Amino acid sequence: MEFNFRLADIFSGEISIVGNDMIPKGSPGVAKLGAKVVKEKIAEIMDVVGKASALAQSLHTVITSAEKLRSGEEQVVYFLCDFSVNQVVGLLKIGRKKLFVYDQQGVQHELNPLCILDFYVHESRQRVGCGKVLFDAMLANEHVDVKHLAIDRPSDKFIYFLRKHYQLTKMIPQVNNFAIFDGFFLQRTDYAGKKPRWAGLDQPVDRPSRHDLMNKTEFQDSCSYNKEPPLHLRNLQGGLPGYIPQRHASSIGNVIQPPAANGISNSSNHHFTNGSSA
Repeated sequence: MEFNFRLADIFSGEISIVGNDMIPKGSPGVAKLGAKVVKEKIAEIMDVVGKASALAQSLHTVITSAEKLRSGEEQVVYFLCDFSVNQVVGLLKIGRKKLFVYDQQGVQHELNPLCILDFYVHESRQRVGCGKVLFDAMLANEHVDVKHLAIDRPSDKFIYFLRKHYQLTKMIPQVNNFAIFDGFFLQRTDYAGKKPRWAGLDQPVDRPSRHDLMNKTEFQDSCSYNKEPPLHLRNLQGGLPGYIPQRHASSIGNVIQPPAANGISNSSNHHFTNGSSA
């Protein structure tokens, strides 16, 4: 996505982070253009890319916008840019949310995990490694294990992305719209695993089984946002179906500006969007 101003004047690098102050960390534009101008341009970028993300996911509402980011929630947006052609390649929005999640034994826990709320790479730059570059940068900067993430309404293609690049294959059934994977509760620095919902009750309580979770009304209702439930809800009992990802030759030098000498377009209808509602 191109803009009529130089992205290099706004962002400090090809991967930049924007919080609710609407100023990218280390932005050179603050000194050159002033904070007000930088905020206006970031708002324009965020609204344009956020709408493109919602359109790619066939959502009725926009997930990422300047107004929502300014709301004061604990959220940040990572942008991937290509300064050589003055384009925004994609975005990744993350934030912490209070969630009640079930473990493999059906025990409910209250956590405040880091969540993937929106993930989008422009159609013309998909399947060449841009999404992996952006996701890896976020993991490194946030010092988080990919297994410890909660993902809001991941699309089938995002699930394939996680399986291909991070070997996340086994999901733990939930009754909300968030997907978590095997290992989510292990070796967390933000949770000791000592306070399940039923701890301290005077009377014993029958904990819901995996089968009970699969048949709860809430679980069925969580699928209502789509005509068919997404892959992570359709296959909770049987696991993910077999998937053989297509291999693509790649190198660091080709990620941001992939070669086109062979005449093959990098455009694709495959979206690494998560289909989230945050």
